Amino acid sequence: MMVRSKSTVRNRKTVRGQNSKRRGSLALAAMMSLLVIIGGVALALDRLWLDSAQTELEAAVEAAALRGGQLLASDDLLRPDSDIETRLEHARREAGRIAGENLLAGQPVELDLSPEGDVRFGRLVHRERTQEDVFIETTDAPTSVVVRGLHSRSRNNPVATFLNSVRDNEGADVSALSEATIDNRVVGFQPLAGTPIPALPLAILREAKEGDVRESWQLQIEDRKGTDQFGYDEQTGQITAGPDGIPEIRLRSAIHRGAPEEANVHLFDVNGVSTDEELLRHMRSGWRDEDLPKNQTELRFDEKSSHQFDTVAGIHGASPRVLKEQIGQCRILFLYDEFLPTGRSGAGRIRITQAVAGRVLSVNVLEDDGCELIIQPGVMTTRTAMLASNDDESRTGRQKKRDRDDRSGQLRNQYIYRLQITN
Repeated sequence: MMVRSKSTVRNRKTVRGQNSKRRGSLALAAMMSLLVIIGGVALALDRLWLDSAQTELEAAVEAAALRGGQLLASDDLLRPDSDIETRLEHARREAGRIAGENLLAGQPVELDLSPEGDVRFGRLVHRERTQEDVFIETTDAPTSVVVRGLHSRSRNNPVATFLNSVRDNEGADVSALSEATIDNRVVGFQPLAGTPIPALPLAILREAKEGDVRESWQLQIEDRKGTDQFGYDEQTGQITAGPDGIPEIRLRSAIHRGAPEEANVHLFDVNGVSTDEELLRHMRSGWRDEDLPKNQTELRFDEKSSHQFDTVAGIHGASPRVLKEQIGQCRILFLYDEFLPTGRSGAGRIRITQAVAGRVLSVNVLEDDGCELIIQPGVMTTRTAMLASNDDESRTGRQKKRDRDDRSGQLRNQYIYRLQITN
């Protein structure tokens, strides 16, 4: 018979207690480690969430700036009685609308649209001392718009994060800034990847000689002698009846076996070898790289450049129908000053010297197989526009500035602007 001593029992109880304490310590350590891991994951997720929110806000303010800049170059610039404050207010509202169509952490982006808020207008001024372009806020012929996006605790719209609920704070601040600028020192056009030159291959008589009864761009549009019977609503995209402050020009195409030099508009082929289907595509969507003349990647229309193109025999067949599809669209058009007929078909050789912009308002096929168009000038922006450059390093800074100012005055195109992000 064995007798267990009291000391043995007491030792086993001690060991059992120590094991329980050790298991409790390990459980506590595991919980602490898990909390640290969860906190680290939460911080990482919050960082990713905020980085994503930052990217979303930057995209939103860039889109808003581009829309605001686009409306700085609107048809209103062609109206003698245009009101700059009305135009800026419209641009400000549109910038806010575009921003609101973008989401920030699942919520619409909010802009302060007050005059002293997030959308500001001005101009870029070149500083010779620092060789920097500086934004100066002004309502005197503004060409730049700066849009600030700010979602913050001070505005009661911060970005919520995972740790907000844990720490019971108000959220995180996110901000972004974008600047868009329009520039009309346009010297030519160049297709971009996926973006054709938005040209409509119509050449319009630039100026009629004395005694010539044909309507011309100079007389009807520049001198404002054209009728003003129609308008274009930029918000609805509809042609309206009645005057809108911008004159129109009435154009007449050549007819078969007629006198082609009596026409004041010609449909031309940019490369001279286009098929009928390709020419219709040019009318619908403009010119891509492969549509330009052989070995050319751009078309320049500055004071030293002009181009000669072959015209087609009038505007008939499917062409009037395709032109009707373009009614209301603002497209690049061209002015010619010389036309040499080649036979009695209505075709010829034309010299184009200038690019303008306008929209077709009306297309009417006549009984003699001619086509009558009513076109109104317009103002448009395009990324395909090429700007004048004064990068000749052999000239002094002062001389380059003087040349830049001189050429700017010569090259200003009141109808076509390049719109780009400038910060």
